[in-house]
Amino acid sequence: MLLTGLLYVAFAGALWWMQDEMIFARAAGRSSGRALPENAERVWYTAPDGRKIEAWYFPGNGRSAKSPGPLLVCFHGNADFIENWSWMAQTCQREGFNVLLPEFRGYGRSEGEPSQHAIAEDSTAIIRQFLARPEVNKSELILLGRSLGGGVACAVADRLPPAALILECTFTSLSSMADSYHVPRFLVRHAFDNEGVLTRVRCPVLIVHGSRDTVIPYRHAESLKKTRPDAELVTLDCGHNDLPGKDEARYRATFEEFLKSHKLWPEPPR
Repeated sequence: MLLTGLLYVAFAGALWWMQDEMIFARAAGRSSGRALPENAERVWYTAPDGRKIEAWYFPGNGRSAKSPGPLLVCFHGNADFIENWSWMAQTCQREGFNVLLPEFRGYGRSEGEPSQHAIAEDSTAIIRQFLARPEVNKSELILLGRSLGGGVACAVADRLPPAALILECTFTSLSSMADSYHVPRFLVRHAFDNEGVLTRVRCPVLIVHGSRDTVIPYRHAESLKKTRPDAELVTLDCGHNDLPGKDEARYRATFEEFLKSHKLWPEPPR
């Protein structure tokens, strides 16, 4: 019994010290190496602590002060980088969305060390800058997050209420995921309490999850739906890292239908 207790304490202690590397697993990520596209803009934000944070911005086709459009902000997962999302940004850009990809501090070329608070504060400040642009309709902010990025999207939504929130293969909270390892929740430094945020934000919510997800099990999507009964839950036939898998056409249709139903799909330029 004593040995078991000591082993558990050692295990919990290791999680305490190693959780930043586990949660923000940038060392495990692989960059596509894709350069900034010609139709995009690289922006550097200087945080109050002096750290420089990178973001890529894709102005929507046909968007202008006379014909402003939505701002779609996308947050990637814990082992990913903004350049890996440039293909999606360009796809949405062609539809008329203004698309913003803020990098997490400590990832890629961005300075500093990542944390829930710092990433949410950086991202919120960057978004505020772009909401002031003439081609952006400031009342049409859409936050989209995948996996850990869903936690970032929720943390930002708590600070800057969006017009819509899209969560892809996202957890209820990192504290609840710690339960699976029988670790006390107070040991989790970055809680990312998505369920708590969903009780506070009042915007439309779309939840997308793979039925075969073994990284963040499907029950997390079901719990998020239970927290927000008015949210739309879409189940795809895929796992975690391959989302949307073979259901790509259905995912695209769902994305479009959801935003159109809430009048957030870009209007043709005037």
